[in-house]
Amino acid sequence: MNIKHVKSPCCQAKVRRFGRRRRQCCVCKKTWSVRAKKRGRPRHRTSIDLIRRVFLEHFSVSQLFSGRTNVKLAAYRYRFRQALLRLVSSPYTPKIPDGRLVLLADGVWFQFERRHWVLYLTALKPCTHKNAIFLKPHLYPGTESSTNWGKVFDTIPANVRFRICAVVGDNLRGMQALAARNNWLLQLCQFHMLLKLQVRRKGIRRSLIGGSLREELYDLILCAMRTTDGHKFQETIVRLKELSKGTCGTRRIKSTVNEFLERVDYYRTFLDYPNLMLPTTTNTMESMGCVLRNMFRISRAGSNPKSLLTWADAMVRVKGKLACNPHKINR
Repeated sequence: MNIKHVKSPCCQAKVRRFGRRRRQCCVCKKTWSVRAKKRGRPRHRTSIDLIRRVFLEHFSVSQLFSGRTNVKLAAYRYRFRQALLRLVSSPYTPKIPDGRLVLLADGVWFQFERRHWVLYLTALKPCTHKNAIFLKPHLYPGTESSTNWGKVFDTIPANVRFRICAVVGDNLRGMQALAARNNWLLQLCQFHMLLKLQVRRKGIRRSLIGGSLREELYDLILCAMRTTDGHKFQETIVRLKELSKGTCGTRRIKSTVNEFLERVDYYRTFLDYPNLMLPTTTNTMESMGCVLRNMFRISRAGSNPKSLLTWADAMVRVKGKLACNPHKINR
């Protein structure tokens, strides 16, 4: 007896009854059950709480396994990996508040088989909140480059990218062009600039070449970054230009001073647009980088690029967000 308006999944032909609980294709004679059951062993699903304990409470899988007698350690680790892969393979749609956004960007360096890899981390901070919401990380071989950052920025959904008004990042070559292409303001990280002058700054600084001069340059650049007094800012810039004409102690310090003078406006964007509540550093991204490295050290994961990206993606999903406080402007 044929069944009306039903076609077989194999040949798209007519279907007829083949007993009470089976059907048959009229062309190839293939049969199937109307209530097919799943074949194979039942899947043991690992709870998301186990993943949270490993990622947030700094437990290893072996520590969580201790005391369990109904399963072997190898099987327990296999179940954990499967749960991790299911978490990463699911769509990641973080809840991003409405309104204008600030994009935070920073790269974390790794090395596999004497080859550099960079994990590109991005986060979105609302201009009215202090929490940065992390986006999906990306991993590319080679050194950190503006080309790869352009690929990462293009993965941000268009409706979200349209609401971004500024980006906070390192003084990477090409970042200025990326910000201009997307019509974003650019706030360069002040911490990374000061760190270049702060190398071996204490203790034996007087015995270094240009030690006292380095102290003056540090104070002048810090003042130029944060002062709200226009007259004092102009005096500071004039003094920096005078010092940059000399040796500045070393070639590296002179190059750092000239680099700052060329891009000084990008270090003071937070003063020009106080309503955006821009952070002056990428410390939030640095904190996430420390969290990732600590996780890899405890769990001994991240032995290859594929594993590193999987664990980093899972950590971003579990962690979700970090505090990102804007710089307080003293007027």
